[in-house]
Amino acid sequence: MSHSSKTRKSTKPQTHSIHNAKHAGGKKRKSIADIFHNEVTAWFILIISLCITAAGWHIANHYVQKRATERFYFEGEDARQRILKRMLDYEQVLRGGVALFHTLQRTPTREEWHRYVSSLDIQTYFPGIQGIGVTLMLKPSELQPHIDAIRQEGFSNYTVKPQGKRDNYSAIVYLEPFDWRNRRAFGYDMYSNPMRREAMERARDTGLPSLSGRVTLVQETKDDVQAGFLVYLPIYRKEMPLDTVEQRRQALTGFVYSPFRMNDLMSGILGTDTPNVGFELYDGVSSQDMATLLYDSDPVWDNQQAPAHQIQSQIELPGRTWTARFHSRPAFTEAMSSNQPILIAIGGLVVDLLLFTIIWSLAGERSRVQSKAEAMTVDLRNLSQRLDLAQESAGIGTWDLDLTNNHLLWDVRMFKLYGMSPENFTHNLDCWSSCLHPNDFPRVESEFKRSIATGEKFKSSFRISLGNGEIRVLEAHATLLQDSGGKPVRMVGINSDITERRRNEEKLMLAANVFEHAHEGIMITDENERIIDVNPTFCELTGYSKNEIIGETPRMLQSGRQEKAFYQHMWQEIKTSGFWQGEIWNRRKNGELYAELLSISTIRELGEQSYRYVAIFSDITKLKHQQEKLIRLAHYDALTQLPNRVLLADHLNKAMAQARRSGLVLAVCYLDLDGFKPVNDNYGHDVGDQLLVKVAERLNDHMRASDSVSRLGGDEFVLLLNNLEGVEECDHALQRLMERMTATYHVDDKRILVSASIGVTLFPWDDVDADTLLRHADQAMYRAKENGRNRYQIFDPERDRQVRAHREALNRIEQALQNQEFVLYYQPKVDMRRGKVLGAEALLRWLHPEQGLLPPGKFLPIAEESDFSIQLGEWVLNEALRQLTLWKENGLNTTVSVNISGRHFQKENFAEKLMALLTRYPLVKPSQLELEVLESSALEDIDSVSQVISACRAMGIPVAIDDFGTGYSSLTYLKRLPADTLKIDQSFIRNMLVDIEDLTIVEGIIGLSHAFRRKVIAEGIESEEHGVFLLRLGCELGQGYGIARPMPAEEFPHWASNYHNVSSWQHTAQFHWSRQDFPLFTAELIYRRWINDLSASINAGTKLIPPPELDSKRCRFGLWYYNEGSARYGNLPTFKALEPIHEKIHRHAAYLVALEKSGRPNLVKEELKRLNAMHLDITKSLSKLQMEFAEKADAHYKALERS
Repeated sequence: MSHSSKTRKSTKPQTHSIHNAKHAGGKKRKSIADIFHNEVTAWFILIISLCITAAGWHIANHYVQKRATERFYFEGEDARQRILKRMLDYEQVLRGGVALFHTLQRTPTREEWHRYVSSLDIQTYFPGIQGIGVTLMLKPSELQPHIDAIRQEGFSNYTVKPQGKRDNYSAIVYLEPFDWRNRRAFGYDMYSNPMRREAMERARDTGLPSLSGRVTLVQETKDDVQAGFLVYLPIYRKEMPLDTVEQRRQALTGFVYSPFRMNDLMSGILGTDTPNVGFELYDGVSSQDMATLLYDSDPVWDNQQAPAHQIQSQIELPGRTWTARFHSRPAFTEAMSSNQPILIAIGGLVVDLLLFTIIWSLAGERSRVQSKAEAMTVDLRNLSQRLDLAQESAGIGTWDLDLTNNHLLWDVRMFKLYGMSPENFTHNLDCWSSCLHPNDFPRVESEFKRSIATGEKFKSSFRISLGNGEIRVLEAHATLLQDSGGKPVRMVGINSDITERRRNEEKLMLAANVFEHAHEGIMITDENERIIDVNPTFCELTGYSKNEIIGETPRMLQSGRQEKAFYQHMWQEIKTSGFWQGEIWNRRKNGELYAELLSISTIRELGEQSYRYVAIFSDITKLKHQQEKLIRLAHYDALTQLPNRVLLADHLNKAMAQARRSGLVLAVCYLDLDGFKPVNDNYGHDVGDQLLVKVAERLNDHMRASDSVSRLGGDEFVLLLNNLEGVEECDHALQRLMERMTATYHVDDKRILVSASIGVTLFPWDDVDADTLLRHADQAMYRAKENGRNRYQIFDPERDRQVRAHREALNRIEQALQNQEFVLYYQPKVDMRRGKVLGAEALLRWLHPEQGLLPPGKFLPIAEESDFSIQLGEWVLNEALRQLTLWKENGLNTTVSVNISGRHFQKENFAEKLMALLTRYPLVKPSQLELEVLESSALEDIDSVSQVISACRAMGIPVAIDDFGTGYSSLTYLKRLPADTLKIDQSFIRNMLVDIEDLTIVEGIIGLSHAFRRKVIAEGIESEEHGVFLLRLGCELGQGYGIARPMPAEEFPHWASNYHNVSSWQHTAQFHWSRQDFPLFTAELIYRRWINDLSASINAGTKLIPPPELDSKRCRFGLWYYNEGSARYGNLPTFKALEPIHEKIHRHAAYLVALEKSGRPNLVKEELKRLNAMHLDITKSLSKLQMEFAEKADAHYKALERS
C-alpha cells in the first residue's frame, strides 16, 4: 500500500507537466506577460535604449563643438582684419609725410617736421607706432658736409653710425617724438643693415610702402627688449620721371619711415578684446621659429600641450607676408563648453537602467521560486553525504545488537576496523569477543554487562588482534534502547580507532617522567617569554621554587655580565633558525653567579600559530673556573700577574683596530728599568722579584681603564695608551709616569731607587704591523738610553723611513764606486781682466747605468754624512792628480781645484796622506792642486782646520774657502783661516743683477778679500753682465755657465786652447773702477727692480699687489739721485739729463696705475710698452754716465801713477 501510494503521487505531477508542455508547443504566439517575463527581452530593451541615449549625447556634443569652432574662426579672422586695417592706417600716415616733402618742394626743417607729427597725435590715434622719421640717402662725398650741417644745428656729437667706408649711406635725421628712446637712433645708417636695406631697396624700386623683416630696433635698451620692424615709403625728387626702376633709383632722396615694437603694436591693435584666444605672429611663411617670431601673446604657453582649437593664416602686407597662428586658451574652451550633452547622457542612462531593472525582476521571479525548492533538496542530499564522509574520515564504525536474539549487525567500516571480511562474520557476540585481546576481555565483558544491567551508556577501550598480528586499540560507545516496560531490547553503538592517540599518550607520560627526573634544568616559556613550567632540577640549580618562577620572565636570572647586544643576537638566531646554544652567566636566588651551557628550542603547537620556548641547561661553573685558571697560566705573568707576551699580542691587535675605527692615537710604550741589574746583584733575586711586583703595581695604578700594561720578561714592560688626541696628551701621560717611576720603592727594609727608559711609537702615524710597532718602540727605548736614561723617546716613522732610504742609497753609492761608475767633469776658471784660463774645478758626476749622468746634488749629500765621504774624496784626489798628469804629458800645464768634505779634511793625518799621494804623481806640482773647503765645514773646528790648511800651504798646495758668505764667519775667524782664496757662493752671484741685497753682499765680500789680501773668485757667472759688474766691483776671477759648463776631461784641452775673452769684459777691464761709485752701478739695478715691481702690480692688479713708490723723489732711485748722486755727479751734463727722463717715467707710471684701476686692459698693455721704452732710455743714460765717470776716474788714477 505504501509503495503504490508513493508511485501515484509522483506520477501525477509528471503527467500534468507533460500536458502543459504539449499545450504550450501548440500555441502560435506568446502573451504579453510571457514576453516581459523573458530575460532576453530585458537585455534587448536595455541595448536599444542605450543606443538612443548615445545618439542624443552625440548630437548635442556635435552642436557644442561646432558652435565653439565657428566662434574661434571668427575671433582669428577678426584679429587678422584689424591688423590689416591698422597697417593701412599707418601707410596713410607715411604718405602724408611724403606729401609734406612734395608740398614744400624741399626737405622740411626739424621744426616743421615736429609740428607735422605733433598734429597727428599718434599716441592717441595711432597707438603702437614708435615714431615717424626721415632718413636721407648720402653718397660718400656728401657724408662729411651732412655731419657738419647737423652739428651746426646744435648737435655737436652727431655722427653717422656705424662708422666705416661704404658705397652708400643713409642717416636718420628726423624721428618724432624726439624722446630719449628715439634719440638712440639719431644718425643711424639703416642702409648698413642687410634686413633694413632689403626693405628700403624694395620700397625704392616699387615706389610703394615696404616692410622690413624682424629686427631689433636701435632704440632698444637692455630692459624689455621686443622684436620690431620698420615701414619705409620712398621720397623722390620732384619733376624727375619715375616710370622705370632705374629712374626711381636715380630720383631717390630718402625715406619717410616708422619703427614699430611688436608688443606695443599688438597691444594697440588688439587691446584686450580677445582674452580667450592666443596667437603667434611670424615673419614669412616658410620658417616658424624663434628667429622669425614677431609676437607671442602667450610667451609662457606650453605649446607641447595641444590646444582645443588652432588655425593658421597669412597676412599680406606691403612687401612682406606674415603668418599668424591662433590657438584657443583654456578659458575659451571653458567658456564654449556646455553641460547639455552630459545631462542628456545621465538622464538617458537613468531611464534605461530603471526600465531594465523592472523587466529583469519580472523575468526572474518564477525561476527564483523553482531554484529555492531545488536547493533545499540538494542541501538534504549533501547533509547525508557529509555525515557519511565525516564517519569515513574519522574511522568510525556503527553496530547494532538485538538483545532479544543476540543478533549483531556491522556496517562496512566495522569490518575495516576489525580487519575481517563479511563472509567470516557470524553476526553474534562470540564473533566479536574472539577479536578482543585476552587480557582486556574480562574487563570489557564486565563493563558491557554492567551497562545492560544499569541502563547506562556503554563506554570502553580495548585492544584487538588482527589476523596479521597487528594490535589495534579501539574505543566503543553505545546507547541502550528499552521497550515500554523498561526491558533492554537493543543496543546501538560506534567503534573508533584510538591506536595513535594511545601511543601519543604513552609518549607524553614518558616525556613527563624525563622532565621530572632529568639532571639538567628545564624551563618552558610561552611566546611572550613568560615561564609556564620548570622541572625540579631547575629549582635546585637556581634556588627558586616553582611557584616563585611561574609567570616571570627569564630576565630575572640575568647576571649582568652579558651586554644587550648578546641577547639581541641570541633571540635573532632563535627566531631565524628556531634554535640557539651557547654559554651564559646567570644569577641564583642567593645572588651567586653561575655559568651554564644553555640550549633554547622553539616548539610550535600542532596546527596552531602559537609556540613555546624550551630551554635546557647544565651548570658548568666549575669547568669555567678551571678554564680560567688554565687561560691565566697561558696569558699572564706568574710573578706580576700582568698580561704576558701572548696576551699582549691580542691586546695590541685590538687596540690597533680600535685606533683605526676611532681615528685617535695609540701609544705603544716599551719600558726598561734603569739600574735593575745592580739591585739583583746587591740584594738577590728575591728582592729583585719583589721590586718587579711593586713596579707592576705602580704601573697598573697609573693606567687608565682603557690602557693596559704587560710584562715581556726581566725588567721589560709594554704599556698601551689608548684613545690619545695626539703627541701632547701622550707627553703629559709619559711625564707623569716618569715622575711616578722615579719615586722610592720600599722592599723589606730597603729603600731602592730605579728609573725607566721608555721608547714610544704612535699608531697609526707609524702605520705598520704589531710586531714592527714593538720593534720600533724598542729602538726608541734604546735611543732613550743612549741619550742619558731616565727619559722617553718617541719613534719617528718618517725619520726611520729616511734612515732606511738613506742607508739603501749609501749602499748603492758605495757599489757605484766599486763599479767605477763615477767620473770627473771639469769647469774652467778664468781671469776676466786678462782673458786667461787659470785652470778648472773638478766636479764629481755619477754615470748611472739606468738614470744617466747624475749631478753631485743627487748623491753627495748622502755620502758626506758618512765615513764613505773620505773614501770618495780620496778617489777624487787620485783621479784629479791622474788627469793632471795625463794633461801635462800631452802638453797642457794647468791647475785643478778639488772640493774636500769637512769630515775628510779633518781626518787624522790628512796632510801626510795627501803628500804621499802627490809623490805617486811626480809630474804634478803641489801648486797645481787647489783644495776647496766649505766655509761651514771650516767653522766647525776652526783650530783644527787652520792647522790642516797651514800644513797644506806648507807643502805648496793652495786652499780656498768655498761658498763664502753662506756661513756665520766673523772677521776674527777670517783672520785665523790662512786660506789663499775666498770663493763667493753662486747664490749671491746668480741674483746680484736683480737683488740689490745680494749685490751688496758680493761687494762686501770682495772688499773683505782685498782688505785681508786674499784672492777672490766668483762662482755662478751666467751672463756677460755678471762679469761686467764683477769687474767694476774689483773681482777679476770667475767661473760659471756664462763662461763654460762642466765638461769631460778630454774636451777641456781643446776648450782652453780656443778660449777668447769676452769683448765687454775687455772694455770694462781698461778702466779703473772706484768702490766709491758702487751706488752708481747699483742705480741701474734699482731702476730695473722698480720697473719689474710696477709691471707685476699692473699685471696682477694693484689691489692684489700694491704698486711701488710713485713719487719720483721718494723712490729708492730718487733718494739716491737727489742726495748722494747729486753731490758726487751733479756737475756732469749726463747726470742732469737723467732727471727729466726719471720724472717722465714716474708720471707715466701714475697714469698706468689709474688706467689699470679704470679697467682698460688693452690700453694698459700699450702704455706698458711705452714705459719699457722710457726705461731703456734711462738705462742707456746711466751706462753712459758710468763710462764717463770711469774714464774720468781712470785718467786721474793714471796721473797719480805717473806722479
